[in-house]
Amino acid sequence: KIMIYKDLIAKSFNEPKKSIKENLLLAKFNWDSMTKINLITIIDNRYKKTLDYRKFEKLKTFGDLNKLIIKTLK
Repeated sequence: KIMIYKDLIAKSFNEPKKSIKENLLLAKFNWDSMTKINLITIIDNRYKKTLDYRKFEKLKTFGDLNKLIIKTLK
């Protein structure tokens, strides 16, 4: 599987793209309010869509986050 929004996720986490893997836990990275705001802002600015922050608490991995972005941008 390819993570379509790996670049965007890496940017919001301020991590190199190679460190973003589908099965890695968000909790092992800086998944804090600033990262979440960064991600929401990037999606909003680039795609004019809003991520539902209420769904963030259910996300466990980068793969889950990627799926949420895909759903949001449909």
